Amino acid sequence: MHEIIYRQLGPADLAEYRRVRISCLEQYPDNFGTTVQEEIGAAVLKLDRSITHADDHNFTLGAFNTGKVLIGICGFLAETRIKTQHRGEVVQMFVDAGYNGQGIGMALLQQVIDKAFSSPLIEQIILSAVYENKNALKLYERAGFIEYGRLGNYFKSGTGYTTQSFFVLNKPGRQ
Repeated sequence: MHEIIYRQLGPADLAEYRRVRISCLEQYPDNFGTTVQEEIGAAVLKLDRSITHADDHNFTLGAFNTGKVLIGICGFLAETRIKTQHRGEVVQMFVDAGYNGQGIGMALLQQVIDKAFSSPLIEQIILSAVYENKNALKLYERAGFIEYGRLGNYFKSGTGYTTQSFFVLNKPGRQ
């Protein structure tokens, strides 16, 4: 068992985040809606702003090994519209395959949930995952998320399609 350090990513971590993001797409190309080629060519990645300008409603947490190498990420992005600002989304959940089965994903996800729900504004967290990614689905269910729907043909890669599962977690005491 490795000692893992969890913390919020900041501007100094941007290059490491980008390295891990590319690695996750290389390790699990079928589990994400973005391709390696798209991310490599992008000037700005989805979580860049939540790292460089984090606040209580938009942030990215990381898991670091004892060598201080980033081996896991989990982002949270809050909705901005008035009628939906009580909700946010967990995005880009990933732990390097070499660290699977050590509880790192659950610890990272739980810290994101706790931080998001510590805001009086956030009452609901949503996320989605490829239905074929059974490990992710089990993780989200163990964390208390409830699947509320599936959409077939969500992602298309060549001639193949994947189904996406959608989950919700309400703040304790909220319906």
